[in-house]
Amino acid sequence: MKQFKMMALAAMTLLMGMTMASCLGSSEGDNKATQNVIALYENGTLEQFGGGTLIPKNSNYMPSTPGIYTFGIEYDPTTWKDNKLEVTITSTPISMMNNNVVQGENKGNVNMYDLNYQDELTPVMFNADYILVPVIFWVENVNADAMPKEEAKHHFYLQAPSDLHNEEGILELTIYDVVDDPEVERTKSSYIYQAFNLHHIIEGFKAANGTLKKIRVSAMVNRVSNDPTHGNTVKEAYDIDYK
Repeated sequence: MKQFKMMALAAMTLLMGMTMASCLGSSEGDNKATQNVIALYENGTLEQFGGGTLIPKNSNYMPSTPGIYTFGIEYDPTTWKDNKLEVTITSTPISMMNNNVVQGENKGNVNMYDLNYQDELTPVMFNADYILVPVIFWVENVNADAMPKEEAKHHFYLQAPSDLHNEEGILELTIYDVVDDPEVERTKSSYIYQAFNLHHIIEGFKAANGTLKKIRVSAMVNRVSNDPTHGNTVKEAYDIDYK
């Protein structure tokens, strides 16, 4: 489990976002700082997780399409003002977007490894429309060179019910994995954060129910086997209060 602790630490460092920048704002001496961030590029602006706008001083790394990205920045924390921070983008933004938001009753053909890890790797709302989901999944035990090919076989979907009516005001979502070759034995775990745009689903849910109180993300998980027929397979859920 040491591997997951390291991943959780890295994920939380990314997700701390402006909280870290705000804390560094009182530093003295060398005011140059670097970190990785997660930000939403939309309408020509970069809005960071946790609040705050990034003002890039360079444009060569700016994303070309809307969505949520992760990338490196360099900045002077003393420039933090009015919830804005001037930054130099230091790496090509990597898209975290997954457009597989569907409605229906479909299922994956393999188990997920986990839905969250010790409340450190958990689903979280980026803002009112976007959700970040840690996809913790089974992979084949291959070397590092072959891993990108293995990961490309996995197709993750976030599914909402066909009927959005829910008297409790809970939007039920399911994350599942459809892998190209489910018969292959997979004995290692891996994880990535995936971002989904729920705007249309949320608007439809509000129209059907008047209000949205919680978003519940569930998955069929098994920490022993990726075989859906395995006896340890259970449905786990994680609730997010929607404000």
